Amino acid sequence: MQKQTHTTKQYDQERLDTLSWLRFPLIVGVVFAHCNIYALVESWEGTAPEWPAWIEYLFTYFHWIVLPARVPLLFIISGYLFFRTQKPRNKAFFADKYRRRTHSLFIPYIAWNTIAIAILYLRFNIIDGCNYSLPDYLSGYWNSILREGGDPANGPLWFMRDLMVVSLLAPLLHIFIKKRTTGIIFLAATTICYAAKTAIPITGFSNVAILFFSIGAYLATHNIDFTKIPTPIGIITTILYFPIQFFMNSIDENSPYIDTMFLVTCIVKITATLYIVSLLFRKGVLHPTPGLTKLCFILYSFHGIIIGPIIKTAYFTLNSNNNPFTAILIFFSTPVVIIAITALSHHLLTRYTPRLAAILGCNRR
Repeated sequence: MQKQTHTTKQYDQERLDTLSWLRFPLIVGVVFAHCNIYALVESWEGTAPEWPAWIEYLFTYFHWIVLPARVPLLFIISGYLFFRTQKPRNKAFFADKYRRRTHSLFIPYIAWNTIAIAILYLRFNIIDGCNYSLPDYLSGYWNSILREGGDPANGPLWFMRDLMVVSLLAPLLHIFIKKRTTGIIFLAATTICYAAKTAIPITGFSNVAILFFSIGAYLATHNIDFTKIPTPIGIITTILYFPIQFFMNSIDENSPYIDTMFLVTCIVKITATLYIVSLLFRKGVLHPTPGLTKLCFILYSFHGIIIGPIIKTAYFTLNSNNNPFTAILIFFSTPVVIIAITALSHHLLTRYTPRLAAILGCNRR
């Protein structure tokens, strides 16, 4: 019995190591997604730059082609970690989770959006002389009217906002997924709603959050080791990884089948990624990276504030409006600069202002 318990803990740790290792490249993928300098230049100049078509393709799709389905996989990991326990999932379990999420999600979410709102106030009301009201700025804590796309003031934190919503819904989700049969029916229904673009018309209740968080919750509830992909499936999905993404990129964004194809692409890429990373861990090629993992939260929260000024400064300083190759250099170097700034900021905050670091979630693992 003792040997079986030891083996179970070993498998569980291997699973956690795989998921923990994945978080950093996933967050870097998010940073790359927000480094689309082609779209940024079009926004700044009011017209698209006259660059070769392949340059636009690179900036738009690089992060999709090279990196796995970032947001869906992050929601799956979040759902899995939320529901992962050997204890009963009762009122005490959910109360403890809410207490922990208050410190690890809600307080940092408020803090980072407060910083973003202060920057927006300085930019619009002080520098540009606009006359936005207090309610206009307060909307930045949920759905800022000063930003496009229904994002909070710190745009990338829509993920944290939607994650908090599905976390609050966790007891209700548990009712549907605690039994295998009802869980499969619930996930199938949620998948159909996603593919059919049937969503709750309330900001924060996104289909992508509900679907993929529920998948992670189901896997944890039924103790399914989704990092151990059968070899034939792993090989097939690895072979399909790039072709299916290239095919996805060729589909018109207004196509009625684009969400369905997105789901298929996500399944293939996530399966292949889990197979490869888990295999490399078992072969001893990859090892846990706690130093990088601890940067994930602050990197995700901080990059939305500094990425715009960094790219804009580099772009106009280097006069790259007619030089696409300079733009490529900016595109690939910006994440490196952001990671370096984040690492330095994390070090300084945790060493000299531990209370502020705790508020900003810098001590989150």
